[in-house]
Amino acid sequence: MSKRGRRHRLTAVAAIVVLSGGFAINAWMNRDSDKIHEGPVTGHLLLVSSDGRTLTLSIGWGCEKQPELVARETADAVKVSLRHTGTPGNCDGPGGSGQIMTHLNTPLGTRALNDAAGKPIVHFDERKLLHPAFLPENYYPFPAGRMVYLPGLDPLPTDTPAWASGYRLGTEPEQGSLIISQTLRSSTPPTGQAASVKGHPATITQPDLNGGPRSLTWSDGTYTFAVTTGGPPRLSDDELIHVAESLG
Repeated sequence: MSKRGRRHRLTAVAAIVVLSGGFAINAWMNRDSDKIHEGPVTGHLLLVSSDGRTLTLSIGWGCEKQPELVARETADAVKVSLRHTGTPGNCDGPGGSGQIMTHLNTPLGTRALNDAAGKPIVHFDERKLLHPAFLPENYYPFPAGRMVYLPGLDPLPTDTPAWASGYRLGTEPEQGSLIISQTLRSSTPPTGQAASVKGHPATITQPDLNGGPRSLTWSDGTYTFAVTTGGPPRLSDDELIHVAESLG
């Protein structure tokens, strides 16, 4: 090989080395750009599946990647935490909301469900959750997530077991919605149009002037239920009652 050829080859190799070194330096400098930390799950709705193997959290998040639900198992307890990943000082993510899950190696059974500090976690047992036998035409299951925080609708409490099941008209995100919430708490129905569900007094709250959701609310003495229609289009009062009467 000529001296000129060797010189070009050495220059090319040097360029590759410098470029590779630059990538390595950038990777080294950015290795901590995404900060990971674990936080509590308190303040969110948590569901334990009927078979005791799946934990589902209803959550909204801001300037970070979608959080992960982390479970650490021992023979006596399951400790759950939220793993957050975000870039310090930046807010370049749109955030989001929905349901995140984690699966246990063995069913929860009689083990305690605690946070990372060992404190009991408020959770809803899916075996107690009622499901509708009737849904209006073209309504399909859709994770409620933070849909329970519809404008004009009070959020579900997180200091007592509660869960919300969501349904949506068709597949378009802006179509009508149906949310069925169940809270382990007896209550008096709010002020509204009088109705009845399975012999229990109920009320229907009408939407506000801005077109807020309409809810059918009642208590069976143990749980408080709300069947809420968001829209448009919204379900009729008769459809709300039909859905409520079919819960079982």
